[in-house]
Amino acid sequence: MRLMIMSPDSGYADGLAKNLQSAGFGADVFTTLDDANEALTASNYSLVLLDSTSGDGVYSVWWQARCRCRRHDGDEFLVLIANCQDERIAALEAGADDSVTRDVSPRELVARVRTIMRRPRIRSAEQHQFSDLTLCTATREVRVGNLELTLQRRETLILESLMRRRGHVVPRAGLEHDVYGAQAEYCPNSLEVRVSRIRRQLAKARSLVTIESVRGVGYRLAARLDKDMGMAQSQELTA
Repeated sequence: MRLMIMSPDSGYADGLAKNLQSAGFGADVFTTLDDANEALTASNYSLVLLDSTSGDGVYSVWWQARCRCRRHDGDEFLVLIANCQDERIAALEAGADDSVTRDVSPRELVARVRTIMRRPRIRSAEQHQFSDLTLCTATREVRVGNLELTLQRRETLILESLMRRRGHVVPRAGLEHDVYGAQAEYCPNSLEVRVSRIRRQLAKARSLVTIESVRGVGYRLAARLDKDMGMAQSQELTA
C-alpha cells in the first residue's frame, strides 16, 4: 500500500514519510506538482497527502481539480494539510476525504490514514475491459471471453495497470511501482518474465489482446485483428 506526500517543503515531507513508513506504509515524497502529476499518471497510489500550507495558491487549485477527476476514476483518497480552518472545511465540502493541520501528531496522522484506508473505494466500474479481455476488480478474475486465465497475483497486477491505461504506453518504472511497490527488492528481469508468461496465457486462450513492448519506454495493450491472430499466436507460443 503506497502513499504520496506532496509538499514543497522537503524536510517536512520527509518527516511525514518517515512516520508513515514506521507504521508500515510505503510513502513517496514529491516537491513539485509536475513530478507528482507524472507519478500519478504512471503509478497507482492509495492515498495522497497534500500540504497546501506552502505555495502561492496553486496547490488549492490542484486538489480541487483532483477531487473532480477522482469522482469519475475512483482513484486515490485525498487528505489536505492546511492550517486555515476555512480551507479545511472547504476541502471537506469539495470532496477531500480528510483534512488536518500541519502540526498533526504522527500517531493521529497514522490513525486517520488507517481509518480512511478502511473505507470502501468509489469505483466507476466493477471491471476493466479491453477487447475480449476483462478483469474483475472485486474477484480479481481475468477472462478472455468466458475462459478464465490462471495468473499469479503479480501478473494480475501487471494486467490491471495496463488495462487502467489502455491505449497508452505504461513506463517500465510505473509498472514495477504498481507490481512491486516503492520499497521492495526484485530481480531486474522479473517484469519481462511475468509479461512473457501473460503473453503466452493470452495466446493460449486465443485472445485478440497482446502486450506490446515499446523499446526503452515500457509496455502497452494492443488488440489484434482476427486475421492477424494465427500468425501472432504461433510466434508467441514459440517465444
